[in-house]
Amino acid sequence: MAYFPNSKGFIILGLILIILLIPIIQVVRPCPVIEAKPISPEIELPGNFSVTFPAQGESAVGTDNLGVIASTDDQTPVPIASVAKIMTAYLVLQTYPLKAGQTGPSLIMNAQDVSDYQFSVENGHSVLKVEEGESLTEKQLLQGLMLPSANNIANTLARWVSGSEEAFVDKMNETAESLGMKDTHYADASGVSPETVSNAVDQIKIARVAMEDPIFREIVAMPQVTLPVAGTVYNVNYMLGKHGIVGIKTGSTLDAGGCFVSAAPIVAGKEKHYIIAAVLGQKTEQSLKSALDTNAEILNQVRTQLQLYPLTQPSTGFSQITTAWHTNSDLTTTQPVQIFGYPGMKLSLSIDLLKTQLPISVGENVAVLKIQSGQELLEVPLQNTKQINRPGLLWRLLRN
Repeated sequence: MAYFPNSKGFIILGLILIILLIPIIQVVRPCPVIEAKPISPEIELPGNFSVTFPAQGESAVGTDNLGVIASTDDQTPVPIASVAKIMTAYLVLQTYPLKAGQTGPSLIMNAQDVSDYQFSVENGHSVLKVEEGESLTEKQLLQGLMLPSANNIANTLARWVSGSEEAFVDKMNETAESLGMKDTHYADASGVSPETVSNAVDQIKIARVAMEDPIFREIVAMPQVTLPVAGTVYNVNYMLGKHGIVGIKTGSTLDAGGCFVSAAPIVAGKEKHYIIAAVLGQKTEQSLKSALDTNAEILNQVRTQLQLYPLTQPSTGFSQITTAWHTNSDLTTTQPVQIFGYPGMKLSLSIDLLKTQLPISVGENVAVLKIQSGQELLEVPLQNTKQINRPGLLWRLLRN
């Protein structure tokens, strides 16, 4: 006769099974992940940054790697005159990149190019003389654009890159938007139009990316160049070589006043960066001179405040690995940590764990300390000071 346990027997059997299964489940279920956080998620460099901007117009200053450091409160979009040619040159080099020693394809000047030249002459614009049938390389055209600031060459390059001046202007505005230049609108490739407007902060943004190109840096640093028809032409940026200035672009019209976006190298340890300053809307008797002089003053003030700052490692390291089973380890680095910056700059710190597979032996490169300063990210390898073992059997059985 078959035996069927009663309900009480089922309950007892079920409890026995549960009691037997719980330890098995506790042992085999996954363990919590190990974690690492910086000792401090934010650090502020000592001191206070200070710069005096011109009383009129608007200004901003930054570096190629940190972005904008400081600016005037007023950043209203204003006409920028030939400073617009920074974007024009940038787009030409983005479309037809050049390497060191290359001059690029040649363009034959046609009737439209000559007509542009004559129109610019009649209207008192900055020009580069061209003749129909003249052959100019891409590099020569860029030199004509940036040194004598030729409006006619801006139009020639616009048609070459995009097929028409209108299509090129569309490309300028699309690029401005992609770079976060929220207060910029281009109406032409040369900047002669008062409807081509921007602000100082936005001009730091385009200057930063343009200065990444070594050919752009080479051209804007040239004091003069000799071209086939125009002969020797000179850079209208007469601040070249003064106050460490190696570029970038001047601009001046009645609507814009005097404008100047500059670049000056600064070396800190083994690092080389560029200070970039923008001064717009200087309307004085000598508006362009005012823009150049005040810009140089900004560079001189900022240069002395930019340096390498050592970051002292806390006694417990920059971070710590923590585990739910209380096997912890300080994370330290054996290399000195230095950051290029300015007084009062805030640094954001975060940790990326490279290894989570246990056990982890002492001294392994187990994590990376990421230090964000402006647009620059410094990564420092961190090693654990204690071995991180798997959790013991007792902890697995008793954990929640």
